[in-house]
Amino acid sequence: MRKILLLLLAFVLFVVSASFLSGYGYIWGGMAETYFRGWKNANIDDLEFRTPRRLEVGEGWVWPEQSMDSAGVSAILRQEAVENEHVASFLVIHRDTVRAERYWHGHDVHTVTNSFSMAKSITALAVGMAIDSGYVELNAPVYRYLPRFQEGPGRDLTVEHLLQMRSHIPFGEDYKNPFAFMAKAYYAPDIAALLAPYAVESTPGSAWEYQGGNTMLLEEIVRTASGRGLSDWVEAGLWKPMGATDPAFWGLDAPVEAGGIERSFAQFYATTRDFARFGALLLDTGKWQGQSLVPHAFVERMITPIQDLDPACDARHYGYQIWLGTTPDGLPFSAMEGHRGQFVIAVPALDLVVVRTGYDKGPEKQDRLPVDVFRCIAAGRAISGV
Repeated sequence: MRKILLLLLAFVLFVVSASFLSGYGYIWGGMAETYFRGWKNANIDDLEFRTPRRLEVGEGWVWPEQSMDSAGVSAILRQEAVENEHVASFLVIHRDTVRAERYWHGHDVHTVTNSFSMAKSITALAVGMAIDSGYVELNAPVYRYLPRFQEGPGRDLTVEHLLQMRSHIPFGEDYKNPFAFMAKAYYAPDIAALLAPYAVESTPGSAWEYQGGNTMLLEEIVRTASGRGLSDWVEAGLWKPMGATDPAFWGLDAPVEAGGIERSFAQFYATTRDFARFGALLLDTGKWQGQSLVPHAFVERMITPIQDLDPACDARHYGYQIWLGTTPDGLPFSAMEGHRGQFVIAVPALDLVVVRTGYDKGPEKQDRLPVDVFRCIAAGRAISGV
């Protein structure tokens, strides 16, 4: 028995050593965050495993409240199938006023949760600010900022192509394979080294393909062109001016003191009420309480379907790092969306923002969006009377 145990230990040590030598040592940390906690992949409560950069608050602005009765809200949430075992929070803001707010699973108004891919939309807003400051040009070739794209089809790749997920770079978007690009992007150190080998394979611009690698290149462009990281841009340009009341956190690929880079496609942690501020910003096409934070023209293009800007691509469900849709009665909306069912939904015609965070979402889709998005909108409208 002792011999068998020694052989087993030797095998385990060999496997662990081999994983680190081959660049896959991040898998063990990933397993500690997921499988060892009962999850199949990352979840919204994993901030404790991050090495984040903290975004400080300025002079906080508190949402006014005019909530409807508790029984009425509960009935609507049940009717629209919004209240279920996966939901962590639900918030409805109409005309800059809180109309309903619910928390489950021990969450409360100060609980920060992982944005997952909602962070992509936040990255796009940072790009808009960098454009406004003259560091980046929307239609400039990417090679102007990242010279490695100067050869081959990469010469035709523009900043806007990256914003619209039309790079034709084969990053892949597999969330189940622990050896794939996205697992490395989420758990492994050194994002710059991960991105370096990837190149444009064919003329960019015609086809849409959702890939977090595009967002990571946008981060690299902003940082390279301006010398400032995403957290700096968002803290100074959005978080403080929007009156966030709780600090936010952005996961890095290395400790702050070692110059860690934001994982721009995910790992932005904030409270539900503070996430709602991004929805209000989108409602007013870049303004917050009358102050322009992101250029109106940029936000307008951000929430315009790709096909309306370029008929060569038939994608109507996406803009600049944000999902787009239409309500059953024809009202356009935008949706910052994360893979566990994180939504910040803005319906401009109704002056309505709905935020939902959760541990999972339903598998059903409607017009490329989770059906849960439409349920959240329906609940928000019923609560607000619009």
